[in-house]
Amino acid sequence: MKRLILLVGLALSGCADPHEPLSRDFGNAVNSNIAAQVINPTPQWSGDPSTNGQRVDNAVNRYLNNKVYRPLLPLEGGKVYDHTSEQSQQQ
Repeated sequence: MKRLILLVGLALSGCADPHEPLSRDFGNAVNSNIAAQVINPTPQWSGDPSTNGQRVDNAVNRYLNNKVYRPLLPLEGGKVYDHTSEQSQQQ
């Protein structure tokens, strides 16, 4: 009996039309995933493309020699927060 049901199921699945049009949203998931992983070729946050070569060279040399400028934090009035000075003041 099980074989008969299986045989009928296989026979009916062979009648499916392979040229039947797919649903309108077929492939949307793949296209959405591809779009999510594509890098924006013209980001709005990119810097000035006409940068000075000497300035970039100086920055690379500072990086290689471990003499990079410490960043200024905008929320602290341009002062770099240092935990060690605060601890020494409390003692």
